[in-house]
Amino acid sequence: MISLDNEYTIAIVIAAVTVAVAIVLEIVLKVVKNRMRAGQDDYVPTPRYIVLEAIDGPAILMVLLAGGTYAGAFALDHWHSGRDLDTDLAALLRRAGTVGVVAVGAFLATRIGSLLLDWYAEHVASKTSTQLDDQLIPSFKKMLPILVYALAILWALAIFEIEISPLLATLGIGGIAIALAAHPTLSIYFAGTYVISEGEIEPGDFIEIEGGPSGFVEDISWRSTKLRSRFNNLIIIPNSMMSDNMITNYSRPALAMNVIVTGGVSYSSDLQQVEDILMDVAGKIVVESEHAVTETEPRAGFSVFGDSNIDFWVFLQASDRAGCFQLKSQLIKQIHERFNEAGVVINYPIRHLVVDDVPEEEEGAEQEPTAPEQIVEFVRKS
Repeated sequence: MISLDNEYTIAIVIAAVTVAVAIVLEIVLKVVKNRMRAGQDDYVPTPRYIVLEAIDGPAILMVLLAGGTYAGAFALDHWHSGRDLDTDLAALLRRAGTVGVVAVGAFLATRIGSLLLDWYAEHVASKTSTQLDDQLIPSFKKMLPILVYALAILWALAIFEIEISPLLATLGIGGIAIALAAHPTLSIYFAGTYVISEGEIEPGDFIEIEGGPSGFVEDISWRSTKLRSRFNNLIIIPNSMMSDNMITNYSRPALAMNVIVTGGVSYSSDLQQVEDILMDVAGKIVVESEHAVTETEPRAGFSVFGDSNIDFWVFLQASDRAGCFQLKSQLIKQIHERFNEAGVVINYPIRHLVVDDVPEEEEGAEQEPTAPEQIVEFVRKS
């Protein structure tokens, strides 16, 4: 039978082996990291290196906690035997040590996740064409510790055999109450998720909200979208409004915008001459203006017989929204000038009134008194 002294010796051996394992693990981690760096001063850490760097320290602490707990519990088991104690110190030590390992593991998981998210944001997210990952990473970094530590606390309670079912039920009811109270905030948050994940609106785009403001997109966050109006004012729009209304994005699918100018010429005009003038003016503007898209041919034609004029249209394409206004102004000015030179008339609204001939009354026929005459006669008689 093993004596009590030998049991303590075994506990000491376990503790010594634990320390040795921790030292070896530390040496192995340093050697592997040095080989990965290969003596480079400007070494760019890889995800594998980041994980090794993160576990250097917490992993060794977990080994020491686990080994120390086992050695101490082994010794306490035999120290406790033969003594009339109400508390099982060995079991208490095992639970406390296990909770310590869980706590360090939660810290390690949070640390690894945070470092990997930072690496992704720096080396991957900045090179992608979408802003979705750039917007998601900060939220993930905030939610990760909350989730990990919440699970660690529940695990610790279970280790100490504390009933967590009532706690989970309370958390569920509290979560429903919080969700109802925070409904406006949550709706804005999920609307922001929708706006960002769609990827149809990005900073720099010019958008217009149906029945609302318009402007250049400055920033898109989880809560709001910021626009810079044409008057250089900052407009902050809740994302719930962005998701509930129709939005026209003038920068998609391309920056180029169609420019259409309409007007009308008199019915006496030579329509072929008018069309030639329109095409000539539009063609010169496309060649001379820096705002015009030269790859798109200008077009012109007639659309409808109007009340006073025959309506025409002229089409060309501007390079962007700002150029659209410039081209439209140039078109109107030059068309007006060329029409004046060619004698082409743009009529004002004209109405022709047709009045039927009234037959002459027979001579001597009795005329019905007018309304004013009837009123005067009534007053005179009364």
